[in-house]
Amino acid sequence: MTKIAQIQKIVRESHELAEEIYQDLTESIQNYNIALEEFRTLQESLKLSTIDELRESLEGIENLPEEIYEPQIQEELDELTPLQEPKKFEIQEPKAGVLKAKFFGFFIFLLLLILLVGVAIFMRHIDPLSIVSSQWRESLENVFGFYSSLILGSADAGAARGAILVLVISFGAGFLVYYLMLQSAAKKNLAAAKALFEDVKNWAQEQREQIEKIKNVHQFLEDANFTIKGCRLFGDEYGARVKRERFFEGDDFVKMSDIGKSEIQSAQSLLAKLTQLASLRLYAKDFEIAQSTRSILQDARSFLNSLKAKIYG
Repeated sequence: MTKIAQIQKIVRESHELAEEIYQDLTESIQNYNIALEEFRTLQESLKLSTIDELRESLEGIENLPEEIYEPQIQEELDELTPLQEPKKFEIQEPKAGVLKAKFFGFFIFLLLLILLVGVAIFMRHIDPLSIVSSQWRESLENVFGFYSSLILGSADAGAARGAILVLVISFGAGFLVYYLMLQSAAKKNLAAAKALFEDVKNWAQEQREQIEKIKNVHQFLEDANFTIKGCRLFGDEYGARVKRERFFEGDDFVKMSDIGKSEIQSAQSLLAKLTQLASLRLYAKDFEIAQSTRSILQDARSFLNSLKAKIYG
C-alpha cells in the first residue's frame, strides 16, 4: 500500500471513529437533557397541585403527630444543568507539501519548456518577437522543427515530432520533481496522519468516559422521575383517603381507628417525601451525583415501594 493510500485509510478511520463517538455523545446528551427537563416539570407539578392538595386534606385534624421533615444537606457542589450540543472533532487531512510539489512540478515544466524553446530560437536565429506576432505559427513550427531535425537528421523535418519531444521532456522533468517532492511530503503526512489518529483515539477515550457519566446520571434521573411519578399518584390517592377517613371517623386523630390512623400517618410521611422531592437539588461533582442527593432518592424509592407493598402485597 502506498503512503498516500495509507494516509487516506488512516484519515478515513479517524473520521469514522470521531463520527461514531460524536453520535453516541449527542444521543446521550439529548436523553439526559430530556430527562432533566422532565424532572424539573415533575417538581413543578408537585408544587402546583399534589403537595397543596395533600396538605389541605390533612389540615384541621386534631391531635395529629408532627411529621419530622429533614431538608436536603446543602452541598458546595454544582447543580445539574442542561448540556450543550457537543462539538465535533475537526479532522483535516494532512496535505502539507502537496501544493508546493504541484507548484514546483509545474514551474520546472514551464521553465524547461521555455528553455528548450529558447535554445531552438538561438540555434535557428529566430526573432523572439516573431513568436508573439502574426507570424507566431511559422515561428513555432521553425522552433519545434529544430528538434525534429535532431531526431530525423534532416533540416526540413516537420514540427510535430519536435513539439512532442519538447513536451515530453518538459512534462517528464516537471512530473519527476512533483513526484519526488510528493513522496517526501507523503512521508511527513503519513506521520501526521498517524499522530492525528492517536489524537482522535485519545479524544474518543475521554468522550467515552464522559458518555458513561452522562448515561449514569441519565439513569439516575429516570429513576428519580419514576419515583416522583409514583409518589405523586399515591399523593393523589392518599389525599382522597384522608378525606374519606375524616368523613367517616371525624377530625380527631386520637379517636380514629387503627386503620384510619395508619392511613393518616402514611399521608403525612408521603407529604414529607413529596416536599423533599419537590425541592430536591441535584448536586453533582465531576458530573457524578452527590451521595446526599442519592440518599434522598433512595429513601423516597423505599417509601414508594412500602406503599406499593401495602396495596399489592
